[in-house]
Formats: sequence, structure tokens, C-alpha cells
Amino acid sequence: MGGNQQFEGVYAREASILISFHWEGRRHRERLAIAPTTANLRAAARLRDQIVKAIEIDKFTLDDFATHFPDSAYLRKVGGPVGATFEVVVENWLTVVGQDLAATTVKEYRNTLARHFQPDFDQRQIASISYEELALHLAAKKIRSGKTFNNIMTPVRGVFAYALKTKRISIDPTLEIPARQHQKAKPDPLEVHEIELVLDHLRKRDSSQWLNYFEFAFFTGLRPSELIALKWSSVDFLRKRVTVESARVRAVDKDAKTHRSRDVDLQSRALAALKRQKAHTFMAGEHVFHNPATGLRFFDTGAPVQDCWRPTLKAVGLRDRDAKQTRHSFATMCLHAGMNPAYVARQMGHIDTRMFFEVYSKWIDGQANDREISKLDALFSQSHGAKSL
Repeated sequence: MGGNQQFEGVYAREASILISFHWEGRRHRERLAIAPTTANLRAAARLRDQIVKAIEIDKFTLDDFATHFPDSAYLRKVGGPVGATFEVVVENWLTVVGQDLAATTVKEYRNTLARHFQPDFDQRQIASISYEELALHLAAKKIRSGKTFNNIMTPVRGVFAYALKTKRISIDPTLEIPARQHQKAKPDPLEVHEIELVLDHLRKRDSSQWLNYFEFAFFTGLRPSELIALKWSSVDFLRKRVTVESARVRAVDKDAKTHRSRDVDLQSRALAALKRQKAHTFMAGEHVFHNPATGLRFFDTGAPVQDCWRPTLKAVGLRDRDAKQTRHSFATMCLHAGMNPAYVARQMGHIDTRMFFEVYSKWIDGQANDREISKLDALFSQSHGAKSL
């Protein structure tokens, strides 16, 4: 963009922006390591206005200068202060967001930052990290999945947004890195005869607890994290329902996904599975389902998948899919049976029923679509009949 000036005291360079202002008897021309796009030039102009106004009322300090221009030669000359490092801002941000987020989420954010950003940026002043550095850093990782890329970016966006709010940086470089589009995985439920294949195979296993676990899963639609957290105190045999109020994610107990408890009515096969399970764990602890191999509650959702679910699918000749398909299978069975979609959505814990209709529209519309297609067939059938007369 050359040296064309679009805003007072702001100059575009080939790969950066210069800001010019007078402070403490001298003229400063300081560089911002961001691309000279129109949006960035506007942001630089706003920053310059803030600096100029602060100087006018004698509120601009050397600390402020270091925050905005951490790599300035002027700082090295006068022995100016060192700005906050990326590591320090990460810890401060995690402390703040940890007041509102689940412990598992904070742990996941910490692990993501430690794996993908901190080895390279920890000791850097966060204000010195440019858009170009972040973009090249991410490009070098060759992340193909849009979902994975967005998940990696979530905590680092939070860190830089926090740094901007706390005036550690002047411009957030992550705003120039767009989120990637990705296609959400569609439900891959089992057909009714496939469910029976799975359950028949589980009846032949040494422990009937696996049969109880998966039959209950298929006929309640609980999430795997809710299944392993279910307690006997939440089971009401008289009213034939269970109250879902907690989940276990990455070995940590937490509130249910929506932070709201819900009552799930027990269909006869789900109720029968619970009654059989009662003989195994009712007197052995507070949780309904235990790992048959250890006799203890499930540590996480890994054991049901690795020890039972995937080996069973392979044994009965079904394609591999994740264990959450028991939940999708429940939803589609209910819809095939003609149950009210709004009732099914409540049973499954969907606060926003629009999402339920979006996810399962294929099955909700199925019979209606068949009826509409038959109308067109009937029209052509009548037309053909008339011509043959």
C-alpha cells in the first residue's frame, strides 16, 4: 500500500503501520506489526487518538508506551519497563474465566494453550505478538479440520481479548484470523433390528451389566456422560422416571450439559434394565452403573466404548460409530413410533427445540415427505389412466 496516508499521523507500510505523535519533547514514529488493511488503519487511528488525548491531559506513561509498543527502540534506549508476557496473561485469563466455566472446560483450555501456543510464545511480551506471527504459526501446524482449528483458536482468542480489555495490548491480532467453516457430524443411528442385534450379543457376555447399561442407553437417550454419572437417588421406580442432574466429563463430575436437571420417563425396557442392574450396584455405591471389570464407578466414558461398544459392533457386523449413537437411536425410534417431537426433545434435554428439529428433521419429515411424493405419483397415475381410456 506504499506510504499513502489515510488518517492523520497514521502511515501504511508494506507489512506494518506507523503511528506518529509528539511526547516528552520529541516526535515518535512507532511501528505496529499488523497488515495495513483498511480495518487495521482505522484501528491504528483510534489508538493514536487515545494516545494523543492521554498526552494532552498528562496521563500517558512509560508503562502505557511499553504496552502499545513493546519492541520500540526508544524503550531499549531509556531502559523502559517490560510488558506482560503471554504466559502471565494466560494464567490471569484462566483464573478469571474459571469463575464461570466448568473445571473440565478450563482444563481443556489450559491443555490446548500449552500444546499449541505456550512453547513458542510463553516468554514473549504479549503486545509483541503480531497477526503475521500467529497466522504463520497456525499455518505450520497444517490443521485440516475446521472444527479442530476453531477449537484451538477458542482459548487463544479469549487470552488476547482479555489482554485488550486489560490494556496489555492495543490491537487484538486474532480478530484478523477468521473462524473456519465445518460440517457438523450428522446422526448415524442404529435401526431397530440393529439395536436388537447389539443387545442380543450383549446377553451372551459374562456380565449382564453391559446389557443393562446399553439397553438403558438405547431406551432413554441419555448422553454417555450422564449415564456414568447417574445415581440411585435420582431413580424413582414408583413414578417410573429418573432425574438427570449431573454428568461426568474427562473424569470430573459437573452439572448436566444445560445446567438444568430434567426428568426422563422410563419406557418399559429401560425400567427393566434398571431393575436388573439393581442387583449389581444398589448396595455397592451411589452410582447406578459400574465398570464390570473393576467393580467401581466409571472413571470416564472411555471404558464403555473401548471395552464393549466398539467390539460389539464389530462382532455383529455393524459399521463403527461413536457411542453417542445410542442417544440418536432413541430419538429416531421415538419419531418413527409417531411420538410428539416436542415431548421427545424435552426428554432428551433440548432447551431449544429448534435445534432438535434441525438435527432430526430427516426423521421428523420422513412420513410427511412420503405422503407428498405419493400425491405426485397419484397425479401421473390419473393422467395415464385418462389417456388409456
